[in-house]
Amino acid sequence: MRRKRRKAFSIIGWLAVFWLSFSLLAVQAEAAPFPSVERLEQHAAQLERAMKADQWSKPYRLFNQVKRDYEAAKKEVARVRPQTARAQLEKRIAAGEQTMKKASAYISAVESGERLRALTANVDRALRTGDVDVVYDSYGPLEYQIRKTAILIGRVPGASLREKMEGWFQRPALSVKLRAYYPINIMKAMDKLLDAYDEGDIARAERLLSLCDRWLPNVVDAATRKQLAVYIDDFKAPVVLDVDIE
Repeated sequence: MRRKRRKAFSIIGWLAVFWLSFSLLAVQAEAAPFPSVERLEQHAAQLERAMKADQWSKPYRLFNQVKRDYEAAKKEVARVRPQTARAQLEKRIAAGEQTMKKASAYISAVESGERLRALTANVDRALRTGDVDVVYDSYGPLEYQIRKTAILIGRVPGASLREKMEGWFQRPALSVKLRAYYPINIMKAMDKLLDAYDEGDIARAERLLSLCDRWLPNVVDAATRKQLAVYIDDFKAPVVLDVDIE
């Protein structure tokens, strides 16, 4: 009986030693330096700061550095034992991965936003100078880029960051699009006017001319309004037909 008790106490003792050793290993593993994980956290923090700046830069270099750190940290942590220590390190790596995903969405939105700002500036300049052909050709691409940029901004995590991006990229474009609304409708009506004249549909042509006259005062930009008025007057002028005289 005593021998069985001594054996039982011996097993319990060994289990206690094993558990203590395991716990010490876990503590040592968690406390040990992991250079790749620390680099990942350092560069991820820099990347977060870059996204919060107002310059709307595209931090490709820093993003690629975080990506390299992430891959290196995964390999380093995969060798860590025991599981409890590895789980803690994997949480730190996961935070870096989230920053990387956020940065990817941010960079895509900024790239699209820059294209949108270029189109916005082009249409704005054309409206102010009365270059209605440029307005006509650029309006469709502007509409498309507005929609695309809105989708990409919507994928960026963080309501405050999205709000700032919308203010810088979307709102100026929407304002210019609104200014172009009546000029575009007048020019589309003119396209239909040409078709009506070609088809000899005078009643339809008169209705379209009436619409153009009604919309013209709503054109905000004076130079564009003046140029459109010239085109409308040309449509109202008597049509001279070439007649072959034998």
